[in-house]
Amino acid sequence: MTISERDAEQGRFGLAELIDFELQLASDRARPYQELLERDRQIALRWRAQPKTPQQMVAHWVAALRRDEGAPTAGEKVARAHGLANLLVFLSFALIGVGVALAVLQFTGDHPINVLVVLGVFVVLQLINLLVTVAAFLWSRFSPGFLQQFPIVAVLRRLIARLVGPDHAGRFWARRSLYGGVERWIWFRTMQLGALAFNIGAIVTFMAAVSFTDLAFAWSTTLRVEAQSLERFCAALALPWRGWLPEAVPSLELIDATQYFRFDAAYVRAPPGMRVRDAAVAGGWWPFLLMCLLVYGLLPRLLLVMWASWGAMRSLRRLPLDTPEEAEVIARLTTPWVHNVHGEDPGSVAPLGRGRAPLPQPAPLGNDQEAIVVRWRDAEIDPDRFVERVRQRLGAAVEAPIADAGGRDHVEEQALLARLEASQQQPMLVVVEPWNAPDRGFERFVRYVRQRSHRQRKIYVLLTEGGDAQQHAVWAGYLAELADPYIAMGEA
Repeated sequence: MTISERDAEQGRFGLAELIDFELQLASDRARPYQELLERDRQIALRWRAQPKTPQQMVAHWVAALRRDEGAPTAGEKVARAHGLANLLVFLSFALIGVGVALAVLQFTGDHPINVLVVLGVFVVLQLINLLVTVAAFLWSRFSPGFLQQFPIVAVLRRLIARLVGPDHAGRFWARRSLYGGVERWIWFRTMQLGALAFNIGAIVTFMAAVSFTDLAFAWSTTLRVEAQSLERFCAALALPWRGWLPEAVPSLELIDATQYFRFDAAYVRAPPGMRVRDAAVAGGWWPFLLMCLLVYGLLPRLLLVMWASWGAMRSLRRLPLDTPEEAEVIARLTTPWVHNVHGEDPGSVAPLGRGRAPLPQPAPLGNDQEAIVVRWRDAEIDPDRFVERVRQRLGAAVEAPIADAGGRDHVEEQALLARLEASQQQPMLVVVEPWNAPDRGFERFVRYVRQRSHRQRKIYVLLTEGGDAQQHAVWAGYLAELADPYIAMGEA
């Protein structure tokens, strides 16, 4: 059993599985429905234990398709490339940490190392960077494209596009509203790995310098700072460890003895002829500085890496996987008999704009779920016949009354929006006439629905009878341009 199959048996759903799942959805669009049904039913019959969640089901499904193909999949290649990119980021930032530490700890014997510079670079700047990083990550939740401005993210995106191809990459970007949370956590973890590596490089360099050279430390500043004030500042920094590691807390005597004046190239309180002794005393700063590097540099980044890893796994586990395409896969895997009642949907093969995903067909809603039906611009339908077709094709009931939208009756349209706002996730079926071409009014209507109700509400656009292939293609291409993964198109 391969690693992927073992992960699937345990219900693990990671980056590789997500990418392979999306690519498989795109590949299956050109295959006959009956062929897909037979394939997926055979896969479900081979399962040793029935998966309990959609994520486990998809992981099993992807693993079975991988086993049939044999060769490494695009998702596995992307996952390996992402791991390699993380390794390169780690090594690069570790070297940067080594370089910065060598520059800050440079000691030639002429002047001791200024403790305040070490604290400024590895504590103050680290804490500022930490706060900015966390604030940027939190802000990215409300501004999904914010993290795309970071160079690391841009490089990794180009790497993914090269591995999966520009067409498939366009599909991922078009469906970012689904996977934006996973994307944020993955980018955030990569950046925190770099920061962690920086601190590891700095700490290793610091310990090597302390172990193999005779470093001398001092403190010097143009500002009027008394030894007592610096002692209180150091005691505050040492608060996390001074109870169990008192030797890593600089005493007032050490601080007073190591004040340095660069103009005289001597310690301020050094008596004549005592320079060597003072240099030995000055080395007593290193336990405190090492603990500062560990507590304020390494530890926060390690915790952020662990938090980001947990967040990425949690986001993958909480993916709804309930768009029409995804629901169709789940239905094929769980329903013993699934009939293709939708016929040929021109929206499935209509040419789309570059980087846009083709529209799926409406998936069955099931359980006699009630759906809100909207006639767009007085589309003509036979209500009784329509209700029966919805029950047969989608397994849903029509909630009365059938509403109207897109006309001049703004009061009725506002009542519909209030009704949708109250129902939140209740599916909406929009009946349109194919020759009544979509315009900005329809886009505005969909946008209002998204703003005033749940973003995961399924919107099925159903075309009435009649119309030619070109008119159907116009609707399919227009809806695809909306890049809304919860919109599907079929026949009324």
